[in-house]
Amino acid sequence: MLRNLVPFVLLLISFFSFCNEGPRQKTALPVADTAKYYPCADFIREQIRFVDLRNFDIRRTLTVDSRKDSSAITKDAFLGLANGILTVLENWNKQKYLYKETVFQDLSTNSYTINYTATDPDAKLQRIDILLNDKTNAIKRMFLRENWKLNDTVYTNQFSWLADQGFQIVSAKNYQELSHSQTIAVDWNKPLEK
Repeated sequence: MLRNLVPFVLLLISFFSFCNEGPRQKTALPVADTAKYYPCADFIREQIRFVDLRNFDIRRTLTVDSRKDSSAITKDAFLGLANGILTVLENWNKQKYLYKETVFQDLSTNSYTINYTATDPDAKLQRIDILLNDKTNAIKRMFLRENWKLNDTVYTNQFSWLADQGFQIVSAKNYQELSHSQTIAVDWNKPLEK
C-alpha cells in the first residue's frame, strides 16, 4: 500500500510547488525580420567592387539644364558618386518594413520586376524598381526615386543603374515656376567620346 502512495505524494508535492511559484512573467521574444527583400545594397556594393578592382576607363557626362560636358574621371571620383547611391540603399535597409513589395513578370522585356513603394508619403525614398533577367534572376537594371520638399522647393533624385555598364543620377529642383535639373551619367570600359 505504501508503494501506491508514493506516486500520489510526489504528484501532490509537484502540484503545490507549481501553484506556489506565483504568476509567471511573460518575456517578449525578439521578432525576427522574416520579410524577404531583394539585397539591393549588396548588388551596388558588388558593382562598385567590380569597377574598383579593374582598370576601366571611367567616363562622366554632366548635363546641366541643356549644357553637356563629358570627361574621364578618376576611380576615387567614381567611388564618391557610386557610394552616394549605396548610402541611399543602406538607409532603405534600415526602414524596409515601411515599403510594400510587388512582383510581376514582364514578357515584353523578358524580366521580372520587383517594386518597393513607400507606404509613408513623407518617406524620402519613394520607390525602387528592380528588373531581373527572367532566366538567371540577375539584375539587369535598378531604379530609385527620391522626392522631398524643403520650404517651397521640391527636390527629386532619380538613380538608374545598368548592371556592369554604368549609372545615372538625375537631380531636379523645382521652386514655384522655376526648375533646374542636372544629370550625371557614369559608365566604364567604353571608349571616350570625342
